[in-house]
Amino acid sequence: MATVYLKSQSGRSLLGGKRAAPIDPAPYLPSSETVEKAISGLQRLGFRVEAQGVTLSISGSPALFEQNCDVKISLVEEMLNASLQSHNRKRFVFKSSKPLMQIMELRDVID
Repeated sequence: MATVYLKSQSGRSLLGGKRAAPIDPAPYLPSSETVEKAISGLQRLGFRVEAQGVTLSISGSPALFEQNCDVKISLVEEMLNASLQSHNRKRFVFKSSKPLMQIMELRDVID
């Protein structure tokens, strides 16, 4: 799963800097055309659009992300510190080789 940041009508980006959440989301909203183009492009590439809002949530196989985002996806074991328990638990998660993935084919509608 990944979060897709859509280009806004104003040109402002949710990815710029480490700021507190904006009070007014209006400058960050994409146009309906941007949303439609992003969804159709992502689906054409093989991604599933799981949720839609100011951003999109997408899912797909690790190979699909590697193919379209120029990243390497690895299955990594993480330790979870179980609060109020004397033992730690493990979980496996997929990690990208880059913190920010880009789909170059859709760069006109996706940040």
